Amino acid sequence: MKNILVIRFSSLGDIVLTTGVIKYVYENIGENVQIDFLTSSHFAGILQDFPYIRNVYCINKGDSLVKLNEVISTMPEYDYIFDLHDNIRSFFTRFISSNKCYVYDKNALARRLFVKYRLCRSKLKDHTVIKYFKPFMKAFNLKMPTLEDLRPYLPLVNEKNNINAKKHIVIHPFASKKTKQWPFFAELASILIDDGVTVTVIGDGKIDLPPQVINKTGKISLSALADYISRANVFITTDSGPLHIATALRIPTVAIFGSTTKELGFYPDFKGVKVVEYLKLKCRPCHIHGQNSCPKKHFKCMMDIGVEEIRYHINNILENSSNNQV
Repeated sequence: MKNILVIRFSSLGDIVLTTGVIKYVYENIGENVQIDFLTSSHFAGILQDFPYIRNVYCINKGDSLVKLNEVISTMPEYDYIFDLHDNIRSFFTRFISSNKCYVYDKNALARRLFVKYRLCRSKLKDHTVIKYFKPFMKAFNLKMPTLEDLRPYLPLVNEKNNINAKKHIVIHPFASKKTKQWPFFAELASILIDDGVTVTVIGDGKIDLPPQVINKTGKISLSALADYISRANVFITTDSGPLHIATALRIPTVAIFGSTTKELGFYPDFKGVKVVEYLKLKCRPCHIHGQNSCPKKHFKCMMDIGVEEIRYHINNILENSSNNQV
């Protein structure tokens, strides 16, 4: 029996991206294994009913190291600790442990040098799930699988339950930074409704929508968020956490990327995901995580992606998919 602790406190997308790695390790380590997860209570709901994790341990946002230590004291002894966050709290967890610890390389310096000077591109070829897997690869002498083998995974609890017989498009128009938000989602929703499509909008934010839209914006649980995504024939979103949920649920997805690029590690390069972006714009990326305003003042990375382009990709998926899953 191997007892393993995986640490990732935030945020939503990063945690979802660990799930395929955990699934692969659980199924391929070759020995009986139990895996626990240490995370933030705010995001723990996404791991509810995840079959490859025994226990989820949580701390609250803003908790002190003393509080973290209290949580750690309730946890069992581990043979291995895998730090997939590499921050002060995860370092503290490793520091007070006598177990074997492995830390993933987030390539923080290389990413900053690339954003500012366009240097170190060759060091940024790995997707984040590959970076997450490498510590396990080293610890257990595993071979490197394909990216698709490490695809995020979340169990689909309910069968597809579309709201009615019409095609159902689910839109998540929000992102952590404004330069990652496409400004034409409301217009897209109106056009899709005119096309006879059922449109549901989800997420935590405000947007002016036509009355025919099923508006589910506002604070909803992570499990409810995943449930709405699972009902979609096509999911439309930004570079955000719900994008990775859709990938994990294998929902056909159109992802609109603005200020962030593939080199930053979160590009959804998986089957069934169509990324729409302005590839030739030299000012991309402008920041590791995006910004709240365009530093060039033109916002071309999003403004030059038209509604008809997104509509085309949606219709292409609808016409070529006989079911909701990829």
